[in-house]
Formats: sequence, structure tokens, C-alpha cells
Amino acid sequence: MCNPPGDVQRAIDAVVALLNGAKTDLSFVVLDVEGLGEFERRAYAVARTIAPGTTTTYGAIAAALGEPGAARAVGQAMGHNPCPVIVPCHRVLASDGSLGGFSAGGGAKTKFRMLAIEGADAAGQADLFEERAG
Repeated sequence: MCNPPGDVQRAIDAVVALLNGAKTDLSFVVLDVEGLGEFERRAYAVARTIAPGTTTTYGAIAAALGEPGAARAVGQAMGHNPCPVIVPCHRVLASDGSLGGFSAGGGAKTKFRMLAIEGADAAGQADLFEERAG
């Protein structure tokens, strides 16, 4: 069996650490963005600045891009994210605090679980065994 190159192994180790609850920054992972549109590239670059355990909104990313009316376009870009986890679209929520969708397998359920692993508020969403305050 062949070992992966050092930079690939470092990325693998970082993803494993993140999924085990470490506040691991994956911004060092180099992505091939060839074939992506300019808007998607910019939106993914902003998303990659969201720290583990924190969240933002589609609208906040649109504003950071200088396009405050483009929240839906940001949502669509995140929905087509070819590199979930590395581009942490799971940290991007709807303006009302709801989870929104998720491009990786398992959809919103996986998004919720990843936010919980990272210790994020997970948009105030209750899990199956919690009662909602209200």
C-alpha cells in the first residue's frame, strides 16, 4: 500500500481531527477551482474563512462579496459546493437561523451533526432528544 503525499496526508489528518471535534482550520488545503465560476470561487473563499464552531448566513457572505442582494446566489453556490468540509458550507445558515440545505450526503441532518461536532450553536436547532425552548 502506498502512502499519500505529505500534503494530502496532512489534509486527511486535519479532516479526521475536525470530525473528532478539534477546532481544525482547513484553509491550508489547496483546491483546484478550475471550472468554477467567478462568483462561486469568491463565495467559497469567504466561506473558507468561517472558523470551526461558528456560523454565518448566506446574506452575510453576499454582503462580504459586495453583493448584498445575492443571498440566494450564495445559497445556490453552497448547494453546488464540490468540496464540502474543506469549503465549510455547513457553517452557512439561512437568515432566520434555520439550517438550510447541505450539498453532502445526508443533507441537513449531516449539516446539523457537523455543527454539533464543532460545538456550534447549530442554529438553535433541537436534536431528536432535546425539547425546544418556547
